[in-house]
Amino acid sequence: MLPQNFVALDVETTGLDADKDEIIDIALVRFENGNVTATLDFLVKPPKKLSNFVNYLTGISQSELDTAKSFKEIAPQILEFINEKPLVAHNVAFDSKLFTLALNRNGFKNNEFVFWDSLAIAMAAWTFESHKLVNLVKQLNIEVSASHRALPDAEACGKVFLLGLAELEKSSDQVKENLKKMAANTVYEPLF
Repeated sequence: MLPQNFVALDVETTGLDADKDEIIDIALVRFENGNVTATLDFLVKPPKKLSNFVNYLTGISQSELDTAKSFKEIAPQILEFINEKPLVAHNVAFDSKLFTLALNRNGFKNNEFVFWDSLAIAMAAWTFESHKLVNLVKQLNIEVSASHRALPDAEACGKVFLLGLAELEKSSDQVKENLKKMAANTVYEPLF
């Protein structure tokens, strides 16, 4: 069940509206055979000013972003790093939309990615009260250097994904069969 190679992705943004907000921090963590083998992390200069709330939440300052590169400048490195591997994000609908919109807005069109959601895997694996990444990190004793920053969150997301799949691997044959049926003809089929 466990995938051999994938890239965990996390973005921090100017807000929570994927259609209007912009990426300010993006990180990718390559996992091979369950281990982190490489990382890529960028602050990104957005076209609009940072709110005080986002500054407080992430610790990223406007002055740091003013000297950062634009998304268009870093996109080739990001695409090369991904190298057609599946992407894993926590609450993938948000990160994947922001990421693909940023690529499209900057002229990098027609990129097709396989996206897996560590949140969906965590919800299937554990009956915790909360499946927010910050809470899963605590519940699963995953060491992180910070939260609400892209690099530690991307690494934590990849670890949650692997731990969740390992937990599901312990399930009864009936549960595994149900997971296999649910995943049929979806991007999750290779996992089950």
